[in-house]
Amino acid sequence: MGIVIAGLAVITMLLVASSVMFSTFLDGSVSGAQSLKILTQANVKRIGSAVSLNGGTFYTTGTTGLSVNADNSGSQLVARFGEMDVIVKYTDESDLAVLTRLSYVSSGIDANQWTLSSTGVTPNVFNPGNWDSDETLFIDLQVDPAVKSGTSALVVVGTPWAVADQIFVAAP
Repeated sequence: MGIVIAGLAVITMLLVASSVMFSTFLDGSVSGAQSLKILTQANVKRIGSAVSLNGGTFYTTGTTGLSVNADNSGSQLVARFGEMDVIVKYTDESDLAVLTRLSYVSSGIDANQWTLSSTGVTPNVFNPGNWDSDETLFIDLQVDPAVKSGTSALVVVGTPWAVADQIFVAAP
């Protein structure tokens, strides 16, 4: 009788251990599948995203204010401009290399900040206020210290979908 009880105890323990292992395996598989689904969605959005910088100029009498325009040549819109990256690399008037990530402001641009120019997004017919596919975004930026005259500033604009383009803007 004791052997039968011991055998039942061993079998019960094996069944409990098997069910715990199987439950853990299922939870891990479901969690992994959900993570893979989210990653796939992000990659699909990134694949459909593209940006192209087409031109840039200094718009102030000095060499602190720049303006660049960017085309959204992908299929993904940008709704939150604060999630974009604008980075500027240049030589200042003291011949020092400067690398700065500019902060976004919706209006009232100051040193080391960027905003949409008065032109904004054009043509802004579909989804007003968003930067949709086949629309051009006009960006004004201010840097401090000033860019050295006769050199170029490298401006990099990146979208929230991790695609970017760059352009050299010649200082007057």
